[in-house]
Amino acid sequence: MLERGEIVRFHYLWARQAEAGEESGRKARPACIVVRTPGNPGAVYLFPITSQQPQAQRVALSFPEMECRRAGLSFPCWIIVDEYNRVEVDKAFDFESTRPIGNVSAAFLQKIAAAVKHASSKRVLKGVSRS
Repeated sequence: MLERGEIVRFHYLWARQAEAGEESGRKARPACIVVRTPGNPGAVYLFPITSQQPQAQRVALSFPEMECRRAGLSFPCWIIVDEYNRVEVDKAFDFESTRPIGNVSAAFLQKIAAAVKHASSKRVLKGVSRS
């Protein structure tokens, strides 16, 4: 069972790709599970991780070097928090594997969750449902 804070490899579908009619991510990339909903325990919210510095208008957090090591990622990298993929785990075929490659600390996960909440309050958070 996938848990909050775990990093998995997932064929992430960017919001701009979904808006252009694409249905699957082009490549597997690391993504962090930030949210699980008690009302729907089979659903997870995945936020993409990139090794390329995000554009200035994106809402993103830089991974500290220690978090990269813990998560099994190369330094530097960023988590994009202004968009996500919502996935029903039992219906998703876009996971490269559901075996986590690492995880983030509880403290860093709190920072990520606060940044997501801030993006939502500013109405810049975009979601792509992948069910």
